Amino acid sequence: MNNNQDEAKQQELIQGVGIFLVLAILTIVEYFVGTRAPVAAIMWLLAILKAGLVLWFFMHIKRAFRDEGGH
Repeated sequence: MNNNQDEAKQQELIQGVGIFLVLAILTIVEYFVGTRAPVAAIMWLLAILKAGLVLWFFMHIKRAFRDEGGH
């Protein structure tokens, strides 16, 4: 592999770990909101936000909107 591919992989790894940490923090927030002030609207908002992050970054939905050949 050349240097550009290594840098791209490293950048994706850093981004993936960052998104994982954001999801973990949102889960902690979701827990405390659910146990302290059970407001359904806030829980739905957190769930939709987390689902969007998973779709966009881990399921690679963003690639469906790129101009790449062969897809």
